[in-house]
Amino acid sequence: MTLDPAEIAFSWLQSYAAFLASGDVKGSVSCFHDDGFLRDLLVFIWNNRNLHGHKNINAYLADTLSHASIADVKLETRPGLVPEIDRFNAQMVSPVANTVSAGFTFECRIGKGQGYFFLVPADDGQWKAISVMMQLADISGHEEWIQEEGAHGGHTLSWTDVNRERREIIEKDPYVLIIGAGHTGLNAAAQFKHLNIPSLVVESNLRIGDNWRKRQVLPKTFIYCELLYHPYPASWPLYLPRDKIADWLEHYAHAEDLVVWTNSRPLPGPTYDRTSGRWTVVIDRGGEHVTLNPAHIVVAAGALGAPNIPVMENRDAFDGPIVHCADYQGGKPFAGKRVVVVGAGNTSADLCQDLSFHGAESVTMVQRSASFVLPIALVQNLVENLYPEGLEIHTCDFLFAAKPLPLMEKMAEHTEALLIEQLKDTYTSLREAGS
Repeated sequence: MTLDPAEIAFSWLQSYAAFLASGDVKGSVSCFHDDGFLRDLLVFIWNNRNLHGHKNINAYLADTLSHASIADVKLETRPGLVPEIDRFNAQMVSPVANTVSAGFTFECRIGKGQGYFFLVPADDGQWKAISVMMQLADISGHEEWIQEEGAHGGHTLSWTDVNRERREIIEKDPYVLIIGAGHTGLNAAAQFKHLNIPSLVVESNLRIGDNWRKRQVLPKTFIYCELLYHPYPASWPLYLPRDKIADWLEHYAHAEDLVVWTNSRPLPGPTYDRTSGRWTVVIDRGGEHVTLNPAHIVVAAGALGAPNIPVMENRDAFDGPIVHCADYQGGKPFAGKRVVVVGAGNTSADLCQDLSFHGAESVTMVQRSASFVLPIALVQNLVENLYPEGLEIHTCDFLFAAKPLPLMEKMAEHTEALLIEQLKDTYTSLREAGS
């Protein structure tokens, strides 16, 4: 039988919307599969939550549904979000291979929201949600703007003066302090700017982008790491060189008129005053101490932190250089030498390849535990499926966020045996090499 995804999605959403609008918790829960998930991103409470199973979803909505005031629920019409079949593999929850998925929009008590659902056939033949994600998109009265007119004071003020005054106001009294000017910090600063939230970014490096310039020689990334409002040029390579990324970050901060202090870092011991709702934090700005009182602090300083250099016994007995990957500047100095690389992650693989290319006599990778290895062609295929050409990046991000991690883990388990069989020659070679 041919499935009509639009009809199935509309019918399910009509029922779900009616239960939400009337505050009917039991009815809302009945729209979920027994093993289903509700993923809430700031709609029902000021937090992000994943609820699994009828019992947990029921308990959550019992305390939050009526207060959320969900209304005006409609199916999405934008590309990539319209009803379709088989975006999500249903075999992990149902012997039937087909799923129906679609996006939707809604109003809630504090603004506009957007959501996405995946439906599978239940034992009784009805379509039930294996996952529903609901996300706050805009707060009423604080909607995101994209483009300003660019004419100031009836064309009597120059942009240079206006921009300088804006920067001075932010530097004197930022509402948000963002620590770190990498991808995350700059993305946050740009979106805060487009929400009229005065934000100051502090970056410990001397230049924006130095967090990439100091990385290993061959970092790889894909086009999906684009920054808000500024897509990468269509002519750029699929795998971006580190310096290209670094320069783009620097350009991005200038293009978006972001206020960034380089060679700056917060000193330990910031304090928070609950009466004023403000922090007191001292910034070391190139040796000058500047006291700021932001309402919020966003830490975007990276997950890796400072290089971890272990203490090694008898280190002085080794005459050769010992280099952390953060200080690695290429394989030429190691030509003709025997090199040991400790670690077996992406960075290690890049270094080993670079060392071999530049003529190291031998390269030995030392790994503490098993590594998960995928051929680059397979990774590229996975990325292209998640971020297909023609779909806007924020739509792809939204679709990716719609899948709860436990379900993604189930999907991975479901396809593991198939992948192992497809890649058996690769894995046999790795085992023979000692990995």
